[in-house]
Amino acid sequence: MTIEAFHRPGQKSYGPWGNHTSSLDWCEDNYTHLSFVAEFWNTTSNIPFIMLGFFGLLSTYGLPNRTRYALAHSFIAIIGTGSFLFHTTLSWHAQVILDELPMLWSAAMSLYLTSVGGAEKGSLKLKALLVVVPAGISWLYLQFPNPLLHQVAFAGMQVVSVLQGVQLFEGLPSSTSEQRRMASACKYHFVAGAGVFMLGFAIWNIDNIFCVQLTAFRSRHGDIMGALSQGHAWWHLLTGLGGSRLFSALTYLTLASREPDAFEFSSFLGHPYVTRKGRDPMWQLKMTRVTPSQVLGPEKESFESRN
Repeated sequence: MTIEAFHRPGQKSYGPWGNHTSSLDWCEDNYTHLSFVAEFWNTTSNIPFIMLGFFGLLSTYGLPNRTRYALAHSFIAIIGTGSFLFHTTLSWHAQVILDELPMLWSAAMSLYLTSVGGAEKGSLKLKALLVVVPAGISWLYLQFPNPLLHQVAFAGMQVVSVLQGVQLFEGLPSSTSEQRRMASACKYHFVAGAGVFMLGFAIWNIDNIFCVQLTAFRSRHGDIMGALSQGHAWWHLLTGLGGSRLFSALTYLTLASREPDAFEFSSFLGHPYVTRKGRDPMWQLKMTRVTPSQVLGPEKESFESRN
């Protein structure tokens, strides 16, 4: 199928990376801040997105079945990196291969977490299914690169994942006050993550629908209001926050299904992560008081105290 590039009227359709070949051109004026970045705010808003992915990846240290949780958070960093390159270049290959297709695989990873639940291992059939389905959709999308196909497939997998997550909540133990408190915290992070994600989706659509009006608004009110009104950039920030929080909730949800009293939520700069009770992740530094005996040894400490 022939790929037809889309260019917004009045916008540059080429840059230092070549002609713009993407099938999408978002509601941000091109090359307004840097000569080598097509969409400045849509590009730089991916930096926190990438950082959230690495934050989640590091926070999985010490968890059982770490690979599945590390992969889930890694996809956030991968998507953020691909989106950064896409909005920098407005290249079709960056759009599809580096940005949109990783979104499908991230949704499949979310489906895997909710499907396997608290089981130690996922079945071979489940793993095969969650490879074949996104692979098939990816192949179909490459043959018929209509953004609507990607959006419907991504949304469909996310909806199924959320519904399965809701079912997992019904199996969370709640016989003690601590278990009920942690279940309540997990529900909060799950709902908050989904809500922040949907808020980003709504702002993104407002940006698309009212692009002409927003473009005129930005031209009248300068750089600060222009930056704050970039709806697609807000989509990046909010989906990064929402997606990372959702994966943290799913991590606790699946682990607590098997060991209800072994894990808890901690927080770093207001963002939740899951850790085994009594253990800090490798990356969290703690300041401890060092006594003279630890440095000098007990005999030298005694000598120093006498003099």
